[in-house]
Amino acid sequence: MILVMGELEEPMIEDVLDELESRGAEVCFISAQELPGEVSLSVALPGLGSCLRWSDGAVLPLEKVTSIYHRLGFSSFQGLEDYSQAEDAYVSSECMGALTPVLNSLPARVVNPPLASGTNASKPYQTSLIQEVGFSIPETLITNDAEAAAEFFERHGGEVIYKSISYVRSIVKQMQASDLVRLDTLRTCPIQLQQKVAGIDYRVHVIGEEVFAHKILASDADYRYDKQAEISAFELDPATRARCIAVARRLGMEIAGVDLRRTPEGEAYCFEVNPSPAFSWYEVRTGQPITSALCDLLQRPL
Repeated sequence: MILVMGELEEPMIEDVLDELESRGAEVCFISAQELPGEVSLSVALPGLGSCLRWSDGAVLPLEKVTSIYHRLGFSSFQGLEDYSQAEDAYVSSECMGALTPVLNSLPARVVNPPLASGTNASKPYQTSLIQEVGFSIPETLITNDAEAAAEFFERHGGEVIYKSISYVRSIVKQMQASDLVRLDTLRTCPIQLQQKVAGIDYRVHVIGEEVFAHKILASDADYRYDKQAEISAFELDPATRARCIAVARRLGMEIAGVDLRRTPEGEAYCFEVNPSPAFSWYEVRTGQPITSALCDLLQRPL
């Protein structure tokens, strides 16, 4: 049994379900909006007995689940209609707290366990792990000190990128001289500054042992927001390909979105590894069979 959890509105969830059903795979889909109302969860620690139970009486013992693909980090769980925003947030937190031991310890293939995804909650920590496998990383400063940030900007001649430290999505931008006047605001919110690296961007999706690389030509610092960006399939050299697989393994990820930039001299810098990549956006533009590779992985025995 393959368990898929998330929202049908997300193309990745819809595409995976369509592919698995076309293969005749045994699949169970649960929307986060069904938890904890229509579908209840019981986690037995230690030993067997964990299960999902539907309001109509149907039961799925979790010991029968062989693989899980989920995007629960992008979902809202079901609260009551009169719940406040704070109460809804509490429900979601408690639901994830209950699901975490299932996703982290179930003897099944989980794409990806929260423990693996957790490195993305601290970009500086993840960067240190990326460096361990041999990728170059930009010179980086994490600070809430205005003077230190200004010195970093001056030392690199203004060729500096700023971004968030946590998993909270932010728009990556190049720092401008006009930003120096507002550096005092860093006191209440640390920032990550990195030396700007010249070169071409690549997004690499690692699915098990499969690798799908995309070359991206964009004018914006954050190509995700550049509507004129050109994206095409690309064949990585063997060393970089192997290193992308190695960084996914180092982070404990079955699926990973690896963000690279290759300099004119051919040096590959790795900026980040996304544990829950929105791969459909790239698949549509390049025709690469990413969904098929993910379904192959979900159907493969551990």
